[in-house]
Amino acid sequence: MTGRSLASVLLVLLTFHGLLLCGLQLVVVDSAGADDDDEGVIEDGSCFHLQVSPPADAPEDAAERREHYRAMEAKDLFRHEQIISMAPGGLRNDSSGGRREARESSKLPEKMSGTASFELPMRSALNIAHVGMYLVSVRFGTPALPYSLVLDTANDLTWINCRLRRRKGKHYGRESPAAAAAQTMSVGGGGGEEEGPKKPKLTKHWYRPAKSSSWRRIRCSQKECAELPHNTCKSPSRIESCSYFQKVQDNTVTAGIYGTEKATVTLSDGKMAKLPGLILGCSTLEAGGSVDAHDGTLSLGNGLISFGSHAAMRFGGRFSFCLLSANSGPNASSYLTFGPNPAMRLGPAGTTMETRLVFNVDVTVGLGPPVTGITVGGQLLDIPPEVWDDSILGGGVILDTGTSVTGLVPEAYDAVTAALDVHLAHLPRVRDVAGFDFCYRWTFAGDGVDPANNVTIPSFTVEMEGGARLDADAKNVIMPEVEKGVACLGFRKLLLGGPVVFGNVLMQEYIWEFDHHSSKLRFRKDKCSTHHLHNQTAVQQHSSSHNRYIN
Repeated sequence: MTGRSLASVLLVLLTFHGLLLCGLQLVVVDSAGADDDDEGVIEDGSCFHLQVSPPADAPEDAAERREHYRAMEAKDLFRHEQIISMAPGGLRNDSSGGRREARESSKLPEKMSGTASFELPMRSALNIAHVGMYLVSVRFGTPALPYSLVLDTANDLTWINCRLRRRKGKHYGRESPAAAAAQTMSVGGGGGEEEGPKKPKLTKHWYRPAKSSSWRRIRCSQKECAELPHNTCKSPSRIESCSYFQKVQDNTVTAGIYGTEKATVTLSDGKMAKLPGLILGCSTLEAGGSVDAHDGTLSLGNGLISFGSHAAMRFGGRFSFCLLSANSGPNASSYLTFGPNPAMRLGPAGTTMETRLVFNVDVTVGLGPPVTGITVGGQLLDIPPEVWDDSILGGGVILDTGTSVTGLVPEAYDAVTAALDVHLAHLPRVRDVAGFDFCYRWTFAGDGVDPANNVTIPSFTVEMEGGARLDADAKNVIMPEVEKGVACLGFRKLLLGGPVVFGNVLMQEYIWEFDHHSSKLRFRKDKCSTHHLHNQTAVQQHSSSHNRYIN
């Protein structure tokens, strides 16, 4: 797929048997006929959203807290291995010095609905396997049933835990008493790991295509199967299902079959609508430390089968989200919004930043900003410009909601940690904290100023093309209480290579808008707790008077 724009790939797919043609449509259904055939096309001017909540904060108990950060380290390592595995050759150095010609940024088709939008709810993960993950609740299938999926901006494959055989009894659903009887699995990978605290038991919700009238399996014989990523078809068999398999260096895997499916969403006016023609992975095998604790993954990356790409095509070519900080509490929430988001116009003039949206040259699913440098305390750090160059093998920056702690290639990591260490070097150093190199015997209060210990965390700014600036707060660059009375710099060295990965800790309390239509990235500071309420009253009134349900 290298060198081919997303728009051209989608146009090719649209010609194959008409399977994906409905991906450009959105249909409205009444709650009474939500499981019937689609009727009517949505009018412009509405939006839909999915609710988002922050990850659980680190536990108070010392042993559990250590396990929390060990899990975070393992999860981030898995994420980085997964990201670089998507690049040709796994981002190995090449004989030409790593430089490659930049390709044209991929865009969605220009014909968009300019004002329609929707939002999706994300909820907090309250167990160790969900550490640092944001979950979003999405309804798939007919009848439409909810699944808790990890929000993933560095992936193109949306998949759900799946059971192919029809079984007796009612399929899991929001109002189904059988939900409590769903299969329960332990968290973590297979054998061979060292003994540790007993892992919690977690309920998984299975998607069963045999019980969804809108599921359409894709066969190896169909031409679009060859265009799908992670494909494992060995022959153009008319019987064999188009299958996929993902595996990274820690042996974390997910495998299953491809199909098309519908998602049901609730618009801002309370109407229910269906998004047909979505590519969905029915995952029949999931193994590893991070995949056993949720129902699957919702992809927002750049790619021909990404949920974010398909949904954005109908809603103004854009989506946005706001990530609450991890200490916001389990009942706090924000939203993932598809379509123009009024929250981007809030706040004082000049507070919304805009820069180019970059599609990484090697990690083709990656989205990020064109970074030009980092300043600490107002001083530009000496980081080679090649680090930020997305046209170079291993260069550029990806924004990844699935990663917690920001990962920097060695040239950037050494410069950043040295600059911050100057302000903390007088504190006792703690050197045995798993996953963190720069830790200090210091109780970090969160504001970055501690006169009692002669500590002032300097300003930390990511400079971007066009004058955009990400001004990080101290809590975005310092990890508090990794152990009792120990704070650490919130960065990790990417020993496996680039690109640089900005994790969700650095992205917290900002609203981010990805505009595929104009290839722009917009962001501004936001507490993320109220921006989704702009149309809540109207939604509630419509819902009350028309007996519609809201996600």
